Amino acid sequence: MKNQELAFRKSEGNKWFLRNLKKLEENSIEISLLCNWLMPFQNDINNILEIGSGAGNKLAQLCWQLNASGQGVDPSKTAVDFANKKYNQKCSYTVATADDLSFFKNKFDLVHFGFCLYLVSRNKINEVIKQADQLLKSGKFLSIIDFDPHNSYENEYSHFKGLKSYKENYYKMFCDLGNYSVVNKFSYSEKSFCFSKNENDRISLVLLFKENK
Repeated sequence: MKNQELAFRKSEGNKWFLRNLKKLEENSIEISLLCNWLMPFQNDINNILEIGSGAGNKLAQLCWQLNASGQGVDPSKTAVDFANKKYNQKCSYTVATADDLSFFKNKFDLVHFGFCLYLVSRNKINEVIKQADQLLKSGKFLSIIDFDPHNSYENEYSHFKGLKSYKENYYKMFCDLGNYSVVNKFSYSEKSFCFSKNENDRISLVLLFKENK
């Protein structure tokens, strides 16, 4: 198994960004939904971390709608440079992967995974969950956008030979820590913003609350 994080830092992160740049929209419907869920707690959310921030637009939207500041991390230097140039009013972006976030000294009111957990190496996924948990304050929120399979499975990542795509219900890994509760979950697909009968097309947005324990 290749080191997926290294592959994305070296080349595939930049290629992913360039492939998807043409799909970039200033406002994301799923981020709008997430903000609606969080709006009753807006005064409690002052700083946001997005892991897998890509072009930076979704973090910028979160910060704008929730009136917060944000920090984003992504393995693509091209994406980070783009985001820092275009969305620098309330946000800043850094080249990093989800398993290596120890450079953050502050904690956050909202940690958001921007559709990246399915690409984390399986020997690093527990460390990713641990670091995200450490970076989130108690009594605050964590959100995840990722695939939404009925059963966990893996397949070949089509854009880079040797890499895998791991489809799991990642929110359950946080719930298994014992101090997270599910606030909301919405299953949809890229083709339409509603549930798909095709398991391979399903994506979910999940909002979790970290209990004060």
